[in-house]
Amino acid sequence: MDKNNLPRPLAEPLAKDYETLSRDELQFQLQVFIAGLLENNFEKLCNMIYRHDVPENKFEDALEVGTIDEQAAKIAKLVLERELEKVASRRAYKKQKEQSSLNEKNT
Repeated sequence: MDKNNLPRPLAEPLAKDYETLSRDELQFQLQVFIAGLLENNFEKLCNMIYRHDVPENKFEDALEVGTIDEQAAKIAKLVLERELEKVASRRAYKKQKEQSSLNEKNT
C-alpha cells in the first residue's frame, strides 16, 4: 500500500510508540495524524501547535503550501524541530545548572 493512500487515523499516537520509532517513522506517523486533523479537526490541530510552541508564522506558512499531504509534512517537520529545540535547551540549561553548582562547591 502506498503511504499516500493510508487511512488517516484521528487517534493521537501513544507516547510509548514514539520511543521505538526512527525519526523518519515518527515524522511520517505525525504527518498522517496531522493530515487527519487538517481534514477533520482544524481546531484540535491549532491547539496541538500551540501546545508544542510552534511559531505561528511558520505554521501559517506551512498551511500555504499545495496539498494537505504537503501541508501535513511541513507541519510535522516543524513540530519535530521545535521539540528537538526544547530538548537541546533543557540539556543546555541542565549543563549550565550543574556547572554553576560545581563552581559554588569549589568556592
